[in-house]
Amino acid sequence: MSPLANDMILTALKAAQTSAADSGHHYATCIVDSGGHILGLIRDTGAAISAAHSAETKARTAIYLQTDTGGLPPDSPFIPAMAAGLPYPVNMFAGGLLVRRAGVVVGAVGVGGSPNPGDDVHVASAVREILQTAPTSG
Repeated sequence: MSPLANDMILTALKAAQTSAADSGHHYATCIVDSGGHILGLIRDTGAAISAAHSAETKARTAIYLQTDTGGLPPDSPFIPAMAAGLPYPVNMFAGGLLVRRAGVVVGAVGVGGSPNPGDDVHVASAVREILQTAPTSG
């Protein structure tokens, strides 16, 4: 069972919508567990259709690499070799952030939709903060 409870996921996705509305941009946000399984995904109706795919692949790539995305240049020769062995596409652009609780990776959040990767990271950071600091239920 994931330490990321449904109520935390819904709260975090709502915060993503609020952050996106405040920025004037349209985003998609995806939250995955430590195995890369989708726990929640929301796409603002004004976001490009590809934003949801971008958010999902950023979250999963953070899990695969066990680090936030954006660290490797998109033209790195490492990416094709790595991608060949993974079950899902990878996305090296900034906006995929690991979620840790007590120093243990419990999931990741990915945000896509802005032409500026820094904006995606800003929204993802707000979501991560909620997921890392919300009390665990149960």
